[in-house]
Amino acid sequence: MRKKNEYLTTAEKVRLAGRRKFAADFLKVYPGCFVATGLLTLFAIFMTGDFYDAFTAERAASTAGVFVINAVLVGFLIASTHSAAEDARFPIRETLLAFVMLALTYMACLTTSRFLSIFALPMCLASLVLVELSSRRTSVITLLVLAAMLSVVFIHGENYPDTMLPEVILSIVGNMAAALAVNMLVGKHLARLPFILVSFAASALGVLAVFAGTLVMGDISMNLLYNVLWSYGASVGAVLVFTPIVAMLEGVFNIADDFRLNELTNLNQPLLKRLASEAPGTFNHSLVVGNLSEACAGAIGENPHMARAAAYYHDIGKLKAPVYFSENQTGYNPHDELIPEVSVSMITSHTVFGEILAKQYRLPPEIVAVCREHHGTSPVGYFYRKALNLKEEGDLSVSNYTYPGPKPQTKIAAIVMIADTVEAACRAYMPDTNEEFVERVNKLVDEKLQLGQFDECPITMKDLSVIKTTIIETLPQVQHGRVSYEKKKA
Repeated sequence: MRKKNEYLTTAEKVRLAGRRKFAADFLKVYPGCFVATGLLTLFAIFMTGDFYDAFTAERAASTAGVFVINAVLVGFLIASTHSAAEDARFPIRETLLAFVMLALTYMACLTTSRFLSIFALPMCLASLVLVELSSRRTSVITLLVLAAMLSVVFIHGENYPDTMLPEVILSIVGNMAAALAVNMLVGKHLARLPFILVSFAASALGVLAVFAGTLVMGDISMNLLYNVLWSYGASVGAVLVFTPIVAMLEGVFNIADDFRLNELTNLNQPLLKRLASEAPGTFNHSLVVGNLSEACAGAIGENPHMARAAAYYHDIGKLKAPVYFSENQTGYNPHDELIPEVSVSMITSHTVFGEILAKQYRLPPEIVAVCREHHGTSPVGYFYRKALNLKEEGDLSVSNYTYPGPKPQTKIAAIVMIADTVEAACRAYMPDTNEEFVERVNKLVDEKLQLGQFDECPITMKDLSVIKTTIIETLPQVQHGRVSYEKKKA
């Protein structure tokens, strides 16, 4: 009997595997989030009314409804953010980050509404942090769930009678408008000061909704000023506490936002200092690959900060035995004394050891992946050919002379692979003319394409064309002392 799954198409099998992964991830995350949601709901009931009265027989059903609605909303948050994750390899991290920011912002809003004003809801806090550490889509989903949870608990709370319902609605709508303005206008790759200044400006645009809503209610007293000031003050407060929260969460969740990536590319980082002292040739190679990768990533719309950081660390596995790599050799070549099989194992192991070392130093998982993927399953041609020359008879399987993989899973990993290959080849021999240089770059990239090294990442032929052009324009500038575009005179 054939199994049912054998009749499925490849696309159907992929979708089935995706659903199973989602179910497994949901079961990992939801129980803990469910318990935390219960505690958050208890806190919300305490902050918005008489805590003991909420659990009397008369109000038990209403209170139970708050627990059920919050549990459903958190389930929606988990499901939505899981599917909205920008990097499909780390959906649980995205989901947990969204829940943590939901919880922090929810508690902040409840606290400020009780002790300051119903209009002092710092909903911008979730928007700011998630735009920086996650994505705009995750930020919007979290804001919608947050607004729904606040609406439910304010309607239930005795501190907010029916007569205050218009103010409650106006506050939630107005502050959510400010948060959405921040979400749309703040750029993820801005430096800290511009990020904060744009956040202030975006918050002011959103607060206009509170001003207009207060006028619609016919209130032209001093409340008009107070409502606007409280609302904008809450947004300003969110901006002020944004930096320490981001610093804390990027460490807890090991997230590679631009601020952390800039820190990782500081040459005083421990791993980079080790690379410079123990493997200086590899260190210089990595700096050039970093420049090339940054330029290529920017050219195709990827994050240039991530590309540079990944390139700086992609070869840290060579620290295990630097002398086995040609760029670190000063005359003595240990491979002259080894059989090709041993030489290949020493060369290819640097991707595995790089992954281990990157995890030990707790580098972001995106960089860890590049350490392992930047050679894919490419063959080590030199030693394969050497083995062929030594073998007297029979076939020799190339699979024994290839890197262990996996192939690049992202555009950044593919960029580093290309930049690494081209830089190493041109360091060994730089063509004398521009035409030969262009031909060589095209040939090196096309070889990777023919070997299927880009089959598992979303890079396109257009991207590859742009990457080739960028390298052709950039590499001569980086290696200016080594390039001549005129033929040598006889």
